[in-house]
Amino acid sequence: MTSITLEIPDAIFESHHQDLTDIAKEVQQGFIIWEYINGHISIKQSAEMLKLSYRAFLELLLTRGISIDALSNDELAQQCANLNRLIN
Repeated sequence: MTSITLEIPDAIFESHHQDLTDIAKEVQQGFIIWEYINGHISIKQSAEMLKLSYRAFLELLLTRGISIDALSNDELAQQCANLNRLIN
């Protein structure tokens, strides 16, 4: 994984109680969500990058107010397969 250095405004640093680990996590999540929204990575890839389950990533999107109804055909097929496993 590649590392970068970011300048964080003091207000954000203070709002996270000067916890750089928390800020780094938020920045990473935000960037990965941004890449998903822009169609550069899939839900599965996003979840893997954040070390979350597929469902946990969907829940993360929902908690951030991001619609998950624009699934690709592959993602929709996976959701249907998951539901079928639950029903059967």
